[in-house]
Amino acid sequence: LVVMSKGTPYTQQSYKVSDSFPFKWINKKWKEGFYVTSLATSHTRWAVVMSRNAGFVDQCVELDFQYPSEGIHRRWDAGFRITAVAATPDQAAFVISVPRRRPMDETQETLRTSAFPSSH
Repeated sequence: LVVMSKGTPYTQQSYKVSDSFPFKWINKKWKEGFYVTSLATSHTRWAVVMSRNAGFVDQCVELDFQYPSEGIHRRWDAGFRITAVAATPDQAAFVISVPRRRPMDETQETLRTSAFPSSH
């Protein structure tokens, strides 16, 4: 399934589908002024969309075989916010970004559960 939208602020986009998490490609695109704007998986494959004019001034990825709680909390303290999440059966990736404009009132929290969080 691919969803595409008209009227976004993005001035250019690039995407990659890979059998392993494409860290090298993401780093290359960051140097070219792109930021991760979408992340998805299908079984063990990763799909990453990166865009220019995404509204971020900094970005990083926390990739782990378990939930990377320590890294996320450290980034939160530095002004980063979670902007995308995806996982394969054995890895979880959290894209954490610094927005160009900081919201006046914002709170983020994470919930780690083995069941769908409908009752939380």
